[in-house]
Amino acid sequence: MSKGFDKRIVSYERLHSIKPEDFQILIDAISPKIGEVILDAMCGYGAVGKAVLEKEPKSEVYFLDESSVQLERAIANVQNVDNDHFILDSLPHDNFQDDFFDTVVIKMGLHEVSLTKHLEILKELKRILKPDGKVVVWDIMLNDSTQELFQAIIRKKDELAGFDLLMEERYFFREDEFIKNAKWAGFENRKDYHTISYRFSSLQRLEQELGADREKLKQLNEFIRDRFNEDLKEKLNYEDLGDDIRFTVTKKIYILKE
Repeated sequence: MSKGFDKRIVSYERLHSIKPEDFQILIDAISPKIGEVILDAMCGYGAVGKAVLEKEPKSEVYFLDESSVQLERAIANVQNVDNDHFILDSLPHDNFQDDFFDTVVIKMGLHEVSLTKHLEILKELKRILKPDGKVVVWDIMLNDSTQELFQAIIRKKDELAGFDLLMEERYFFREDEFIKNAKWAGFENRKDYHTISYRFSSLQRLEQELGADREKLKQLNEFIRDRFNEDLKEKLNYEDLGDDIRFTVTKKIYILKE
C-alpha cells in the first residue's frame, strides 16, 4: 500500500487556494512571543513553523510529522533550526514532557485520522501544553449536509491518486464532532476565531494529485456530479465548468484553551 504523504508531494497553499490574508490570521492567532516553545504538529513541509519563526525569530519551534519525506522537505524549507527540533513521529507523541509547549498548531491535520484518534491527539495536546497554553487548529468544519458528501469525494480522489492509506485513515469530521472532542479532551475555552470559505476545484487536483491524467479527472468529475442534488448545488454554490467542478465548504481557525 502507498504511504499517502510519502507520495503526496504538493504545495498546499496552491492546492487549497490559501489566501495570504487567511494565513496571516493563522499566524496572528498563534501570536508567537520571545522565548515561547511552539509545536508545528503534522507539519508537512513546515510552512506554519517557518512563518512563526519569521514573525518571532526568538521563539523556539519544533516540527513533527509521521512522513520522513515531508519532514525532509521541512528541514530543507526551514533554516537555522537544530535537527533535534525535527521529529519523525505521529500524534499522539508521548515523548514530550508535561506542560512543555506554549502553543501547538495543527493546520489541516486532524482530518487525517479517525475520530477516535482525533480525541486521543487532543488529550495528548492537553497534557503537553502549559497551563496557560493554547492549541490553534485550522481545518475543514463540515455539517450534517456536507460531511458524507465531502468525505466521499476526497476518498474517490485519493483512490484515483493512489493514496491508499489516506483512503483508509482520513475522517472529515463535522464541526459539532470537533467541539465535542475538544470538550472531552479538557478544552473548556473554545474560540471560533476565523471562518474561511474554501472553494474546492477538481481541476486543481489534476497536476499535483492525479498525475496530469485527464481520464482520472473525468472519473472524479463524474463521481462528483452523481452526488450533487439541486439543494446541495444551491447551498454549496456548485459550478460545473466541464473539466472543472467547484463548490464551497467551510474551514475555520479555532483556539482551544483550558
